[in-house]
Amino acid sequence: MLLRRGRFFYWLISELMRKYTKALILGVSLGIGLAIIFSRLGQQIQLGMVERIGVVGEFSPSNLPLAIQKQISLGLTDIKEDGTPAPNLAKTWEATDSGRVYTFHLRDDLLWHDGKKIEAKDINYNIQSVSFTPVDQSTIRVTLEAPYSPLPTILAKPLFRPGLKGLGPYRVANIRLKGDTVQYLKLTPVDNRDLPNYEYRFYQTEALATLAYKIGDIDIIDDISSSEHLKKWGVPNITETVNHLRVVALFFNVKRDPLLKEKSIRQALGYALPAFTEERAYSPIAKTSWAYTDRVRTFDPDAAQAKKLLASAQITSGAATLTLTTFPQYVDTAQAIAQQWSKLGVTTTVQVESSVPSDYQVLLSAIDIPPDPDQYPFWHSTQTTTNITGYVNLKIDKLLEDGRVESDPEARKKIYADFARRIVD
Repeated sequence: MLLRRGRFFYWLISELMRKYTKALILGVSLGIGLAIIFSRLGQQIQLGMVERIGVVGEFSPSNLPLAIQKQISLGLTDIKEDGTPAPNLAKTWEATDSGRVYTFHLRDDLLWHDGKKIEAKDINYNIQSVSFTPVDQSTIRVTLEAPYSPLPTILAKPLFRPGLKGLGPYRVANIRLKGDTVQYLKLTPVDNRDLPNYEYRFYQTEALATLAYKIGDIDIIDDISSSEHLKKWGVPNITETVNHLRVVALFFNVKRDPLLKEKSIRQALGYALPAFTEERAYSPIAKTSWAYTDRVRTFDPDAAQAKKLLASAQITSGAATLTLTTFPQYVDTAQAIAQQWSKLGVTTTVQVESSVPSDYQVLLSAIDIPPDPDQYPFWHSTQTTTNITGYVNLKIDKLLEDGRVESDPEARKKIYADFARRIVD
């Protein structure tokens, strides 16, 4: 009897599913869709407006993007648009002993997210050869082994207590890790309930972030290199801004390739670049910086000058070859450059990598410019890890050494103007 009843219900259900397949599928799909919508609406009503943001890159809790860090906490100083330091957690400061000692005076109206009042002993920057000594609860003395004029901009990095407790308008409500890498981060307002909640999801590549946007996992993609693929897809709202503290540049590996050690050849390749529509960066110092100068050679496209310089280096057409290494987001730009260099007579192929190889010839990559004009790590001959081109120039070394110990802004501006002219050449 049980077997007959089982067969009866099996055939009944099978017949109903066969007859009403489309209706059942539509009903189930509609039910799931409504459940998701009402779930998200309920979450927004209960917790306030939630902005779900996709961020490209791998980050640990201690090196989150600076924009996120600034939502959670404050640094001793802040940085103005022109790169000069401004008061923040420290309301005033002064430098003595020829720039070897800085004394910072703290605000007395700030609390950590756990309610504890900020004190000088909480200042926990870990900088090599720099000591932080509390003078009293609201005064801290910073002592350096040698003068270092960019120090106030370095101390704009936000401060944290264990558990990512900060001093800013947002607190960390939830964080999920995979190993040491942040996968998800939720921020909620500390006091102002009119502010939105933020949910950050992190993706290794722009392609993964774009896919997440298309399937509805995130509402916003922040800080991507190009929006062309999203425009074609029909994204309703795209905001484009120019980040003057990041440039996409060509790096010539002068320590690897005898061809690229010749300055005239590097200059010829500079003159042979195509005319791009994006805003040009003519100097390694940001256009918005207080130390910027436009008195540098611009290397605007000039095929005749490029051929002249190549001929003076005794390079005949087709005699030289180059490999231009880049990353997936810059492939189109790299191919346009390779085409122009090949026309010049330097046969160039494009190679796509996921990280910077040690043996590249020419690299097309983005570089973040520090707000202070000090670029000692990038170009000084002693910096074997961060000076990725292997560039060595004694005059450049001297300018970089002088610029970071000089305290007078006008004197520093002259030093970095000279540096910019020489490094561009």
